[in-house]
Amino acid sequence: MGTPTPLRAAFLFAAMLLFPFLVAATENPANPVSLHDSPFVQAFDQKALDKLSRMSAEEIEELDQKLAQALTLYYDREYARALPIFKEISEIVETVEILFWYGSCARRTGDTETSIRKYQDILAIDPNLHSVRVELAAAYAQLGRAAEAKKELNTVLQAKPSDAVKANAERVLGSLEPKKKLVAHARLSIGIQHDSNVNAAPDQDIFAIPGGGGTLGPLSSTQKALSDWVVVGSALGSALYDTGDPREWMWHGAGSFYQTHDLHYHQFDYTRWAVSTGPWWVGNRSVFKLPVGVAGTLYEHDPLYDSVLLNPNYEFFFTPWFSVKGSFAYVRERYEYSSDPALDRSGEDNINRIWEMNPNFYFNNQRDILSFYVSDENLNAKNARWSYDGVNLAVSYFKPFEWQEWEMELYARYLFTRREYGAPVPLWPADDPRTDKIHNLYVVLSRNFLKNFFASLTFNWIRNDSTVPYYDYDRVIYGFHMGVKF
Repeated sequence: MGTPTPLRAAFLFAAMLLFPFLVAATENPANPVSLHDSPFVQAFDQKALDKLSRMSAEEIEELDQKLAQALTLYYDREYARALPIFKEISEIVETVEILFWYGSCARRTGDTETSIRKYQDILAIDPNLHSVRVELAAAYAQLGRAAEAKKELNTVLQAKPSDAVKANAERVLGSLEPKKKLVAHARLSIGIQHDSNVNAAPDQDIFAIPGGGGTLGPLSSTQKALSDWVVVGSALGSALYDTGDPREWMWHGAGSFYQTHDLHYHQFDYTRWAVSTGPWWVGNRSVFKLPVGVAGTLYEHDPLYDSVLLNPNYEFFFTPWFSVKGSFAYVRERYEYSSDPALDRSGEDNINRIWEMNPNFYFNNQRDILSFYVSDENLNAKNARWSYDGVNLAVSYFKPFEWQEWEMELYARYLFTRREYGAPVPLWPADDPRTDKIHNLYVVLSRNFLKNFFASLTFNWIRNDSTVPYYDYDRVIYGFHMGVKF
């Protein structure tokens, strides 16, 4: 390529300055990509380019290497190592971008006074650089100078900046408000839904048993698929005790209650309650939770089983728009014993172990969430007929939006489950074990109104394809729900 002239080297240096910002613009909300649109910044940077044009190609190449090293360290969050390199570069040639990165590294390594001076130097060049003013406010907040921080943030908000800058300013402004030690939420709802198969049963009478084993059936009326209108009530509540200190322990508690009442087939009414509690550790880029809980389930108005849960999970945010969550669940279920063999279900007592990975993508200033789930499930029951190994694959999407001046929320989830059972079904050949494939699509469209109220339309389609036709079923549920949340 030949030896670059000083002017060409200066151009390469300037291009190198611009490239990392464009690449990382989605990663860092405070990234000053808008600096290049400012004529005041361009005039200031021209002085640096003029100085670069008088330097030798070797000097320019050395600066290029130092800048590349500093930016790599910055995006690896090695701020302490990047800071002296940015300082060295700024003493040779100074652009607005160098000032910004110098100040950002200084703030993140505790030299907040230096970062304030650098941000002020940039704003003296162009006071309309709103993203830089937000960083200045954050530096003031870091020193406990709340009044100065609020002044800068109000200046930004009054200027009606871009949505990204506005969201960042509001986040910093919110951090200046005194934190509540205890934050609680509650949600209550009631609704009506139509269920095409309230008992999750097949829709045929007689089944042929493989291998010339005869037939199974005919089934009674309640052993076949039954449709009904169902009243549904639910309640959710949670409380988080926060010390107010970031990167600190918190304590979380939650409870839920869910009940269905079939208007015709009351024997299929279902009730479940659950409570859990445990510590959280909230770091700068991660959250660790260790909940333990108990739950009870009733069916046909009688106790069915109770369960104990341990569910440690850890979520790490690689960037503001991408995280991965890993979790392990240990669940012990104990079914009710009955002296009547026909009613005794204690053979279904089990221990279930579930390992799950859950990548999440956050869009639209972290309002939209796209999530993927993959989990491995191992359920060991007292009776091997109910034991299974399972794999679950799921994808979900959550999006709040406005439509006709209504505040709306859309949530959709598709779940695929494959279960291979540990023992054949009675009457079925021993070499024909049961395997189920379950498809589950769930969609909720909600409207929020009057601040604390909501109304929702729900749709749920479930299909179970089993190698044992007796366990095949289709189920479609649609409903309307209203409630209140605090």
